[in-house]
Formats: sequence, C-alpha cells, structure tokens
Amino acid sequence: MSYTSLEEKLQKPGGLYECRPGGKVFPEGRCYTALDAQVDFMLSGHVPEGSKLLVLAPENSCWKEMLYERDAELYDSWDVELTMDVDTAKEWAQHAKARLQWEGLDLEEKIRIEPPPKVALIFFHDGVIQSDWSYQLFHAMTILLRFGAEFIYTAEDATNPSIDERYPGMDFPMPGPGMFVEMLKKSMLIKGRCYCSGKGGNVGRKFMISRAIQKLTAQGHCGRRDQIMIVGDRFDTDIRAGTFAGIKSCLLESGAHKLDQADSFPTDIPSFAADSILNLPYKIKDPEFPRMAPLKPLDQQ
Repeated sequence: MSYTSLEEKLQKPGGLYECRPGGKVFPEGRCYTALDAQVDFMLSGHVPEGSKLLVLAPENSCWKEMLYERDAELYDSWDVELTMDVDTAKEWAQHAKARLQWEGLDLEEKIRIEPPPKVALIFFHDGVIQSDWSYQLFHAMTILLRFGAEFIYTAEDATNPSIDERYPGMDFPMPGPGMFVEMLKKSMLIKGRCYCSGKGGNVGRKFMISRAIQKLTAQGHCGRRDQIMIVGDRFDTDIRAGTFAGIKSCLLESGAHKLDQADSFPTDIPSFAADSILNLPYKIKDPEFPRMAPLKPLDQQ
C-alpha cells in the first residue's frame, strides 16, 4: 500500500479506518509505507537501466504506477515480467550468472566490458499472501535465485493473524511474505543478495525508518532518536526496526505477537508493551518482561 492510498483510507468519512487527530481530517504527507520505501530503494540506483525483473505483487498494488511516476524513463528500460515459466527462467539465468561474474571483476576490467543486465526477483507483498502461485512459478524463481538473481522484497512477516467468529479469542495464522522469502532463500548460494525494505529489514533502516524520522523532523519534531517510539505488534519487524534504528519501541499485544513470546526473539527487546493502542504504554523493567500497571498516556507524562 502506498502513502496516498493509506491517506485515502484514513481520511474517508465514516470509513473503517477513519482517523481524525484532534478532530481534524488526517493531514496529507504524514504517511510513508513499506511500498514507498521499496520503490525508493529500487530507484536509488540499485536497479540500473536494462535490468530484468520478475515482479510478484497483489492485484490492487500500485507499485507500477509509483515507479513509473517517479522515473518513467528508467522503468521503460527494464524488462518486467509478472509471471514466468521454467524455460524463460533458464534463459534469464544466463544473464544472472554473467552479471554475477561481471560484478566479481576488478574495476579496470569492469570498465572494459559491457555490464550484463541485472536480474532480480521482486516481491511487493506486505501482508497476507492471497495469490495462487503454481509449482512452475516456484521452480522458475528457484532457478533465478540459484544463478545469482537478487531478491528484493517488502516484508519478512512469516505469518499474519486472522480471526474466525466461531472461535472467539483464537488467532489463526495465515501465510505471510516472510514464509515464502525464507523458503526461496534456501536456493541461493550467495546470501548477500537479499534486500528487505520494510521495518526490520536490512535496507529498511535507511529507506523506511530514517525517512519516517525525516518526516517527523519536517513536521517540527527535534529528530532526537531518544524521543521517538515505533509502535507495532511484531517482535521480528516493528520491535526489530526500533532496535536497529536506536529508537524506543512498544509492542502491541492486540496483534500478531504477545509479550510472553519474547524468548523466541531474544535480540528484539521492546522498551514498552501495551495490550491496546488505547493503553500506551506498560513499562518493561527487566529481561523477564514483568507486566506493570498501566502508566499514564504518553501525552500526560
């Protein structure tokens, strides 16, 4: 989801996601999503002219429009496919292998040789995977990654929560993008060719969190990281993003993860925890994460 589509959801009168801070319509220019971060990363010079891209995205994603709007000339130079058969993957594998060999040359040799096209597998998925991917498509993706194609993706969420009214109080996990990412990584012989643009990702710190802090600063915030907090429901994305960026974090237990699951994420330690966004925050004092009485809301501290 782009910042513009998110703003539309937050601004829609009477909508499920209507947000009216101070009773006013949610202001424009205050949203920045993982999709925006991934588009910015791809256009930062990382994906050069003439690249060959296999792109998998939800049907309602506006990734193409965003890329084209920001750099139509670069987008038009790419060879973009939305699905792939095994024979085409074998053909593209020749380019991926040649590119890998070219990248291993010293600078003088690189200058003398025309660079082969970069090959990349792109996931624009940041939530529940609702596509019916065939075995042939997985076979094709496996071939590309084995021969050196880069893997650029939005999020590492292994699962996403879902509820069924017939079973109150139970969360039934649905496959998330991270589940497929980890599976496909197994086919890669060179691990350093993966780039995650979302929260907690290896390029997300720069292209998502730092950009978000820039937006806060533009709105008048001092920009000091010890006065910024990220709030989210996952140890492995939201809390990890706070740790990587050096800002405070608060785990919301109303979503995917609960505080008693902390042992499964020993390096993703939240500063606070809360059972709801309405009760920010509960403070965490030691590694055992004892639950404390609710503190006052942040604006009353």
